[in-house]
Amino acid sequence: MTDPTNWKEYEQEIAEYFRSEYPTAKITPNAHLVGKFSKVERQIDLLVEEQGSDFTFRIAVDAKHYTDRIDVKDVEQFLGFLHDVNFDVGVMICPEGYSQAAINRAHYDDSRLELDILNFKELKLYQTFGAIPYAGDVGVLMPAPFGWIVDGRRSPAWTACLYQRGVSLEEAMGASEWMYVKFSMKDEKVRDLEALLQIQETYMRHERADAEITFLDSVRRDDGVKTLIRRFKTASYPAPEYTGFVDFKKFIFFCVLFSPVELQEKNLRKLRYIMRKVLPLAIKQTT
Repeated sequence: MTDPTNWKEYEQEIAEYFRSEYPTAKITPNAHLVGKFSKVERQIDLLVEEQGSDFTFRIAVDAKHYTDRIDVKDVEQFLGFLHDVNFDVGVMICPEGYSQAAINRAHYDDSRLELDILNFKELKLYQTFGAIPYAGDVGVLMPAPFGWIVDGRRSPAWTACLYQRGVSLEEAMGASEWMYVKFSMKDEKVRDLEALLQIQETYMRHERADAEITFLDSVRRDDGVKTLIRRFKTASYPAPEYTGFVDFKKFIFFCVLFSPVELQEKNLRKLRYIMRKVLPLAIKQTT
């Protein structure tokens, strides 16, 4: 059931949130597009469009004002809508949140579509879903990919990790759907990305005699920084491991992705998003 009270105020606050999150994007409330399959005009509560050098990022926002929680039927209806208007990314927002079945239906859909569901009250928290991982005097400004968060807890194996919003790190690792990030400082031993790849490959083949190592297309960045994606496959892993490298001037940033086979294409888009958006920082240590 829809609550008409303060509907305009509700829509305006959501629009202001997306304007602050995507300051260079074109934000269009109450947009209309003709459906690819329905051949009729479809209404979008809020359309977010951002143009990059080699891609266009579009989000369709469905600002529901229900007095009840979003449920599975609502999610399935919106997934069909996204498919009709040919969008890859959608957000559903509702004041009362969502059922567990709804969030499961959104996050585990095996199509190319990316759908996130937010409680309206969470919008103020949502802007923190990014981080500044660092090592010594260098770091990066790193946004979380759609529907995921950055966990800043360090371990000997990583500087930070990422996983789906709404689950714990342990649950994400158990489902083999998560990422971790690290830095490799450039020095006499690691002068460039090629040297790091050679060192890592020697180690990987020593540890896994059956290792299959291949490389995917790189990601084009606006600043021209070199990137590379490596695919590592071994019989002892349930699925291939993908590592995205970004070759900054003083260090090499890399992000390792683990993903179930059926979700690899969707999660590779998340890895490419990080590689495209991550920015280098100089860290000033204070005492």
